[in-house]
Amino acid sequence: MKKSLLIILSLFIFGFSFAKESSSQNFLLEENPSDTSITNFYEQQKLKLYPNPVKDYLFIEYDVLFVKDAKLKIYNSIGAVIYSKNLEDKQDKLKLSVSDYNNGLYFCSLQIDGKLLNTKKILINHR
Repeated sequence: MKKSLLIILSLFIFGFSFAKESSSQNFLLEENPSDTSITNFYEQQKLKLYPNPVKDYLFIEYDVLFVKDAKLKIYNSIGAVIYSKNLEDKQDKLKLSVSDYNNGLYFCSLQIDGKLLNTKKILINHR
């Protein structure tokens, strides 16, 4: 019984690793390394948070180009949205008071045209 269970487990692991390797190779073959326009577009969108860790005020600088809809969201450590702002200006600096937030780890994300573009960690420590 143990021997047959060991054989089945070995086949499962071998099959899983083979499938993972095959799918990653197909992905690499489908990429077009000469098409960098999408990569360059995303690299042009900037999000800067400081100071980190933050005690009283979080400063958020952003610079987004060529977009219809841009949103900034801050999530707590369990994924609940605690702050959300539609970005109407293409470039701005925001000052956000964090005095009402508990100490801990938060995440700030920049979403452009419905796609998550950039996420950064924020550590809030009021001490």
